[in-house]
Amino acid sequence: MKPRFFSLFLLLLLLFSFSGTVGSADASFPHSSLKAEALPAWYPDSDYYVEINDDVPDFEVWQRTAFPFVLFSDLDELGRPGPAYACLGPETLPTDVRGQIGSVYPVGWQSTKYEDLIDGGYLFNRSHLIACQLCGDNGTRENLFTGTRNLNAGSMLFVESAVEMYIQETGHHVLYRVTPFYHGDDLVPFGIQIEAQSMETDVDGICCNLFLYNVQPGIEIDYATGESRRTGELLTLEVPAVSAGDTLRTVPAENPTPAPEQSSPASVTYVLNKNTKKFHYPDCSSVDDMKAKNRQDVDWTRDEVVAAGYVPCGRCKP
Repeated sequence: MKPRFFSLFLLLLLLFSFSGTVGSADASFPHSSLKAEALPAWYPDSDYYVEINDDVPDFEVWQRTAFPFVLFSDLDELGRPGPAYACLGPETLPTDVRGQIGSVYPVGWQSTKYEDLIDGGYLFNRSHLIACQLCGDNGTRENLFTGTRNLNAGSMLFVESAVEMYIQETGHHVLYRVTPFYHGDDLVPFGIQIEAQSMETDVDGICCNLFLYNVQPGIEIDYATGESRRTGELLTLEVPAVSAGDTLRTVPAENPTPAPEQSSPASVTYVLNKNTKKFHYPDCSSVDDMKAKNRQDVDWTRDEVVAAGYVPCGRCKP
């Protein structure tokens, strides 16, 4: 199929296959060409991400568009999400207040806490392939995967915040694709690839192609099930194809002493006002007066919120 005809087909698919800007397209959109075998294994002294293709996205010229859309793959037979593909812009940024998703459980989800190793305690977050702050989608299962705190509130958030700021400041669009990578039939991805590229300009815009490892320092994760434990031994994260029976691979613990685990769903801790740069408890009366475009709900620790430049509300004193 020639590129121009495929581009027309994609546009027609976007117009007729879903209502609004968010829809499901199964495998009908172009996927990443990255192969798991090309990825280096992750070790404790490695970075949490690696650049792919010199940080240049794998988008073809015919894919360039400023037409806003958001597409998710259908869940596979194991209930796992696949790639998500979007053209993000002012039209896709959320206008409604973000709701609670504590009752939604991505495949492989485990409510495990390590209070002394992880800020906020919980190992896993309900991670969005395409962040709610970029597309307005919050609880769609096709957009959720089980991601470590280190991934969700670290390198992934950095990229998402950069894209959001770029769109808000320029009004331009960003072609965006996120691809989860799994070992065999594992339920939890060992990492994700994020590709992002500005559409209206190649100067001072967004351009990245990164692979982010879904790991947590000090914790061994069984990616087949989502179960975890502290460890004092290094079991390497080998990227080439493995059988579903291979388990427990990631990093050594700094403190091998076991601690009791607790099982309870994670909850939103603070509400940020992106306009006033204040943060509040969710039940604060000031939250009711907050405009939807200025609100962001996060499950960060207090130290993380302060480090992000926010100050506590004088009314609820969080």
